Amino acid sequence: MSFRFKLGILLAIVALASVSSQLVYRNIISTLHASLSSTIDGFETLHAVENFHSSLHMMLTIVSRSAAAPSPADQAEYRSLKKGTVESFRRLISSIEGSKDLDHHLDIRNNPSLVDDIRLHFEEILVETEAVYGAAPSEAATHAAKARTIFDELFEKYLNELHAYHQNRLEALKIEAHRQTERSDLLFYLQLAIILAAAIVAVIFSNQVLLKGFKVAELGAFSDSLTGLHNRKYLAGPVMEKIGEMLSSREPFSLILVDIDHFKRFNDTYGHQAGDAALKEVAQRLRLDLRKSDILIRYGGEEFLAILPGADKTSALITANKVREHLAVTRFEGQGRVTERVTASFGLASFPEDGTVGYAGLFKMADDRLYRAKAEGRNKVVG
Repeated sequence: MSFRFKLGILLAIVALASVSSQLVYRNIISTLHASLSSTIDGFETLHAVENFHSSLHMMLTIVSRSAAAPSPADQAEYRSLKKGTVESFRRLISSIEGSKDLDHHLDIRNNPSLVDDIRLHFEEILVETEAVYGAAPSEAATHAAKARTIFDELFEKYLNELHAYHQNRLEALKIEAHRQTERSDLLFYLQLAIILAAAIVAVIFSNQVLLKGFKVAELGAFSDSLTGLHNRKYLAGPVMEKIGEMLSSREPFSLILVDIDHFKRFNDTYGHQAGDAALKEVAQRLRLDLRKSDILIRYGGEEFLAILPGADKTSALITANKVREHLAVTRFEGQGRVTERVTASFGLASFPEDGTVGYAGLFKMADDRLYRAKAEGRNKVVG
């Protein structure tokens, strides 16, 4: 069985495990979301019950006091409390009717008279409390006592039942949450085992295929095929991170733009093969004269960019002139004959001597100075 086939099987297993785990996780999350929603719904109903109980109890307390000793102030307070109690009753009924009890611990369809029975008892309480304020003192006490009796029956028969329903509901949700946690833990350990197995296989075969393949891909992505230097993709990626660090820490560095003089004429005279050979030779000369820590990039057709970390303007000018002088005495061969010498022009900008304008500003300075070097006769460094 070939390595490629084994690797394909491994990747298929990992992919299948990943997809399966995502489906299971989605199911778990959906279940937990439903449980959470159901829990909140249950607490809302219990809160509505408590509010209704409290409001109704306060209203009946005022009614009992009015029955014993009537006063206009108590009657006004009763009217205010009645209004609040009616509102709390509406919220309670709305909460019961809108219940999302997925496990049907409290399902209005299975107990259709629940809401009607609660409403009937509440309406009877209101009838009796209203009668207190329109009856003789002896009859007022009777109406108040009857309202209290209906109140006790309402909570014993119906509202306490709501508490029991929701207690069962919350217990069932706790059990379901525990079951989902166990499923999640099992899935986690299964995924961990698959990842560890994949990691072991990857380590065993990394030197043979994976690591080599990555290095080849990375080299191809960031390298110029003709000169072997870094290309502009490398500048846009890792190099920009390095430049950003140097700017943030105010570490000195310099940019040198190099452009071969009259390269089109060189190509037209000696041919493109000689031009390619000249580009390779220039790249090699730049490599030799720059430090290992310097970054060298083929920026365009015959244009190169050197980034010199830690180099101030003085040292960068010395380096640029050294490269320029070495290039000026180098001859190149093309189509079996020795060609003319190749020279280059240099534009240089340094941080922080040329200001803290960022990479774009420094590059524009170097580019402008490169054009000045060409305008002033070429084979020159302007910095």
